[in-house]
Amino acid sequence: MSTNVNTQVHSFTLFFDGASVLEDVQFDALHEEGCDDALFGARDGVQYGAFDREAGSFSEALASAIHDVTAAVPGLRVIRIEPDELVTMAAIAERGGISREYVRLLSNTERGPGGFPAPVARVDKKTRLWYWPDVAHWLIEHRKSKVAVDAHAADLVAAMNAAYELREHATHLDSPSDLLLVAQALGDGPLRKRLAMRLLTGEGIDADALAEVRRDGWTRA
Repeated sequence: MSTNVNTQVHSFTLFFDGASVLEDVQFDALHEEGCDDALFGARDGVQYGAFDREAGSFSEALASAIHDVTAAVPGLRVIRIEPDELVTMAAIAERGGISREYVRLLSNTERGPGGFPAPVARVDKKTRLWYWPDVAHWLIEHRKSKVAVDAHAADLVAAMNAAYELREHATHLDSPSDLLLVAQALGDGPLRKRLAMRLLTGEGIDADALAEVRRDGWTRA
């Protein structure tokens, strides 16, 4: 694929449920919709599309891919995006273009300025997991990566995956008090609570609220 001067190829994987994308009708529809830059398959019983999409930004590439797959196959729902936000030491090394040993030294404050993000979970006694957006911002701030690290893309993928998880689990909450508790966790501002409740109850975001967010920003909502 040739790229234009102001664009680059962005790689990511969408996971989805719904109609089988490997059947001829859906597969042809995806390609007709412009998804000839993706490899479709299934992993552990979950369908995916691995994209190498040309766009002016990661956000544009991701948005267009989600639009194309959902427009091509009615009922198809995106449920997760990779690269995943939970990473091992080996994954940090690969994404940062540095050695695993150097990551170990940074995480143990034996190298670097200190303050390396703490792991957020453990798989077992030896394997720790870090939150990639936090690590990405730290690597950029302290200039410790050897390759370009896109912290904005990391934040966007993490936020999208959190939204998909919220969409899935909120459907099992029948109590208004439970929904309100989740909405309050998203922020104390009245606009944020209103938006959260609309999302949790399946109403979607109204145009006026969206305009307020665009004008004032989420942190002031």
